[in-house]
Amino acid sequence: MKYLITLVLLCMSTFSNAAWINVSGKITNLSTYANTETILVTLDNHGRNIEECSNKTTFAISNSISAEARARMYANLLAAKTAKNTVTIAYSEVGSCEPWDSNPSGYRKILRLQ
Repeated sequence: MKYLITLVLLCMSTFSNAAWINVSGKITNLSTYANTETILVTLDNHGRNIEECSNKTTFAISNSISAEARARMYANLLAAKTAKNTVTIAYSEVGSCEPWDSNPSGYRKILRLQ
């Protein structure tokens, strides 16, 4: 039983090191791809570099989230781009890259929009 508790505590401590990063900027490019159902977003501020993600300038709305959630995020981004408003994108500094084609770590995955 002690080993199980220790294992659970160790797992929790590894996940607690990950933090969300916020970047704010105006949208310079918004691209949708039907074949991957992924939406790519480029801001005028590229934010902090994530070593494990190969693309350092673009963010992605993942195809792994529901179609409804993707549609809401896309609508918010499209409205902000049209109005030339600033958006804030949150992404993770660890373990949050969106795959692209054969690259398992293509883009920084958007976790939250403001």
